[in-house]
Amino acid sequence: MDKLRTFMMAVEKTNLFVGKMMAYVSIVCVVVISLEVIMRYVFGMPTNWGHELMYSLFAMYYVMVVGVVHYWRAHVRVDVIYASLSRRTQAIMDLISGVFFYLFVLVYIWTSWNFYWSSQWMTAGNSFLGIEIPGEASFTDWAPPLYPVKFLMPFGGVLLLLQGVVWTIRDAHMVFTGREFK
Repeated sequence: MDKLRTFMMAVEKTNLFVGKMMAYVSIVCVVVISLEVIMRYVFGMPTNWGHELMYSLFAMYYVMVVGVVHYWRAHVRVDVIYASLSRRTQAIMDLISGVFFYLFVLVYIWTSWNFYWSSQWMTAGNSFLGIEIPGEASFTDWAPPLYPVKFLMPFGGVLLLLQGVVWTIRDAHMVFTGREFK
């Protein structure tokens, strides 16, 4: 039982840590957007890198917060009925709907991994000191690599999957014992 608690605590602390890091990323996003708006509308000199960096940071933020959002159980659900049920009945409903959750998450991880992997091995013509660098790059003059951000899609999916396992354990414990898992 201690190993199970350790696993659950590690998953939850990891998701909370990632959530806190993404809070800092959101601050960087605000700074980059503000700088881009100032450069574009005050000085009339828009930047390629600002717009592209903003997209990459928001993409990273979006795919990395799903685990911590699930930790807080903040994903969309129909609370009109759910909130009026007992905690045990809620756990039963969560276990039943968990089938769809796991199906979705596993398909998401699989497809996003393929998306990343094809991006990783794409030849974009980038080179450094005359050495060809594989990997998809943006088509702008700045040409940042896109595969590192695309890698975060399956990584965020794994964080979501692990948090789902933790909630499934908590819900199963509630269903069978009538008590919260401590």
